[in-house]
Amino acid sequence: MVDVERIGPGDERFGAWHAAIAAAYAEGREPGWWESVESARVYFARAESRTRHVALVATDDAGAVVGGAELSLPLDDDVHTLGVDLGVPGPHRHRGVGQALWEAVQEVAAQEGRAVAQAEVLVPDGAEDWPGARFAEARGLRCLEREHRFVLDLPVAPERLAAPATDDPDDTEVVSWVGPCPEDRLDEWARMRTHMSEDVPIGELSITPRQVDADRVRESDRAMTEQGWTKVRTMALGPDGAGRGYTELLVSAHDERVVVQDDTFVDRAYRGRGLGLRLKAANLGLLQETAGLLGPRRRVQTYCEQDNVAMRRTNARLGFRLVDELREYEGPVSPGAS
Repeated sequence: MVDVERIGPGDERFGAWHAAIAAAYAEGREPGWWESVESARVYFARAESRTRHVALVATDDAGAVVGGAELSLPLDDDVHTLGVDLGVPGPHRHRGVGQALWEAVQEVAAQEGRAVAQAEVLVPDGAEDWPGARFAEARGLRCLEREHRFVLDLPVAPERLAAPATDDPDDTEVVSWVGPCPEDRLDEWARMRTHMSEDVPIGELSITPRQVDADRVRESDRAMTEQGWTKVRTMALGPDGAGRGYTELLVSAHDERVVVQDDTFVDRAYRGRGLGLRLKAANLGLLQETAGLLGPRRRVQTYCEQDNVAMRRTNARLGFRLVDELREYEGPVSPGAS
């Protein structure tokens, strides 16, 4: 028999809950990043502002943790949805654990007034079939978007990071820093983050593009610092101080394996000139040159839309290689849908 309970970060099973989901997502795939348990404890304990997090732990008759689900409930936009990360490690599959967790997800959705579930499934490159995809589709979720996951081995050879030849205007200034966004860059950073949110292909997914302002950037920086993250950022500016593009890497104090490549954005007026390559090369250089920052980490992970030819070309020039397909699923979460 499987028992499913809702737990908080102070529960003695929280670590095992986190480990079960992480193990399930990593199984059969090339190693990658997963949020650390230390970071999860922080954001679960934080006062709710934009997202509510729910942890569901599955245990067997002996009380051992055999699976888990993490739910993310938006509180400002898309309040009819909930994100679902549900995982059952291989040794515990085909015993009804996943279904028990899904039924618990449905109960939370009903209590919170959420009608739509969203989930991400990572499928190794070339795999025709995958347990996570089968599970989602069997419960009425449809794959509405696909991206690819790429990894880059570190350190990157200096010749790959040498100032690339570009058609970018000579008046573009590239500035880099480690840590929170400086006050004099906040407004332009926020403006470009908003444009990035608007540019990301979402297809039929129920996602509202995020409107970002300076306060939201500050809030994000504070929250990420509390969770043990260091941000490495590079920004392109025109003579008037207007942003032309940006990129950022995320380094976790709790993960000594993987650096996360977050957004890279180039303003439409400056695309096709190699500015994205220039930004990413400069930022990787800063990562490797800053004392004590890279440490033992030997991999960068990033995602890219399948039809983003320019960014895929940029990633290839830097040495990224394709390892997974990220499938974004969405569907009704009502009991009748399972």
